[in-house]
Amino acid sequence: MLKLYDFPMSPRARKVRIVLAEKGLPYEKVTVDITKGEQKKPEFLAINPYGKVPALQDDGFAIYESIIIMEYLNDTHADPPLLPADPGQRARARVLMHYADNPYDSALAALVSEIFFKPQGQANQEVITKAKQDLSACFERLERELGTNDYLLGPFSLADIGYVSWAPLFGPLQVEIPQHLPRVTAWLNRLKNRSSVQAAG
Repeated sequence: MLKLYDFPMSPRARKVRIVLAEKGLPYEKVTVDITKGEQKKPEFLAINPYGKVPALQDDGFAIYESIIIMEYLNDTHADPPLLPADPGQRARARVLMHYADNPYDSALAALVSEIFFKPQGQANQEVITKAKQDLSACFERLERELGTNDYLLGPFSLADIGYVSWAPLFGPLQVEIPQHLPRVTAWLNRLKNRSSVQAAG
């Protein structure tokens, strides 16, 4: 059976849980409490030497990095397909997944660092302002990428998952989608209503 090394609040781990739910795959969940430093214990480092969640074991074979896990699950469990067959669209999916893992993820991670992990009253407001500006730029691009589609590539795909995986933290992080970006608002609401996203928590 698949074994997922997980932390419930991790957006990166949530991405993998969404894929597992989309595929209808049973798995064993092993919680790695990153607030207690369990990701740095030797037994976990033997599975993921980067000391981060998520990690996945498939009959003892270890895979880490959320995008790699997502693609592995899509490759090994073809139904339903979560990447397009067309090479150009497949490449576009990977570009959008990379964008989710870099400027988008970085802006939100900066907010988490300042808002969740700094003592009360010691958050750096300049960092917060810059992160929110960067995040707004991401939403602007996503509005353009969506065009008239329901999802980034038309059908739901891996490209959408990295964005909605952060949505449960928008409230605590005081993230608001600008009002002039209705496509992004509708898209994220559509994603949040998917059964796989709700199942992933």
